[in-house]
Amino acid sequence: MPIEDRAAPLSDGSADDSRRARDIGEIWYNRLRLKRALRILLITVATVLLLGLFLRNSDLRQVGKALGQIAPFWFVLALLTNFSALIFRTLRWRTILGGSSETTPPAYDTFLATAIGFMSSAILPIRAGDVVRPALLSRRTGIRFSKALGTVVSERIIDLVAVLSMFIVFSLTEGRDLAANPATARKALVIQSAATIAAMALGGIVAMIILLWLFRGSTRSLQIRVSTWLPKRFRRGWVGFFDSLVAALELAGKPRIAIRVLLFTIGIWSCLTGQFILVLYAMGRPLPYLSSFLVTGMTILSLSIPTPGGVGGVHKAAQLALTSFYGFDVNSSVAVAIVFHVVGTAPVLLTGLLLFAREGLSIRQLAKIGETIEEQGEG
Repeated sequence: MPIEDRAAPLSDGSADDSRRARDIGEIWYNRLRLKRALRILLITVATVLLLGLFLRNSDLRQVGKALGQIAPFWFVLALLTNFSALIFRTLRWRTILGGSSETTPPAYDTFLATAIGFMSSAILPIRAGDVVRPALLSRRTGIRFSKALGTVVSERIIDLVAVLSMFIVFSLTEGRDLAANPATARKALVIQSAATIAAMALGGIVAMIILLWLFRGSTRSLQIRVSTWLPKRFRRGWVGFFDSLVAALELAGKPRIAIRVLLFTIGIWSCLTGQFILVLYAMGRPLPYLSSFLVTGMTILSLSIPTPGGVGGVHKAAQLALTSFYGFDVNSSVAVAIVFHVVGTAPVLLTGLLLFAREGLSIRQLAKIGETIEEQGEG
């Protein structure tokens, strides 16, 4: 058989393979688009449903009347308190980054990444800022993404410990008063049960940290073995992330740095709980300071529902706490929840947007921030 005749089928087969590969690519692309569309649909449905539950049985005229009587001084003070939490977050993250490596990132770059990261979480679902923040810092300072992400995870562990601790303190103090009150005694049983779960979770986290520190050598070997199951470009990044997380947790063995991290954490959560008390003063409905521990804890738990900026979930959680335990009617609880959410998001949004514009960034760059992960997958 002539060579040309033998070669012809190979050429046709190659063309078929190319078409087949193209078809497969289109299928995956369409699946990705479908997945994104379904995600957007589910998030939209969840947001609308929660907002509907939040506004159910409310009189919007009465809500508007309550909002019109807000005290400007307390409202502005609440906004400044929330902004202060952003400052404390920047200081803490910079301290952790500097303590777990030889270099400390510039203050402005750290603040920029923090502000834009939390702005992203305020407008995007599923805590997008936890990825945007380390990716943006990596782009501006050269710090490896995996390292920055490891410190963000360590911050989340610290914050989780803080939230669980606050809830346990609430259950042992004001929670007992609610249990002794006949009007709230039955509902307070939920708080006591939740406090027991919180104590168990807190003990588990502390045990995990201790075991991770004591057996970090063997655990690292396990992580290296696990990384072999990942694509090559992500292997070093996975190990680097683990090393960064351990290095951040090891700061507990450096008293000066550990004390600074502790003080900044106290500053963060004093601001985040204090802003709620200031909102109540602004609305003319003051409550004991420890009530902020319950409301803050419930609203943070609601963030597990993936709505943009916690819209709907945060509102309903705050309303539930106020109406169930503090005698608020539906209209007043709606007004307080709206103001509380504005105070919790407006300073972060405005600061992030101003820095966003100042640096000439674009929404497309923010949307494609995941490319940084892939580009720096090697660590």
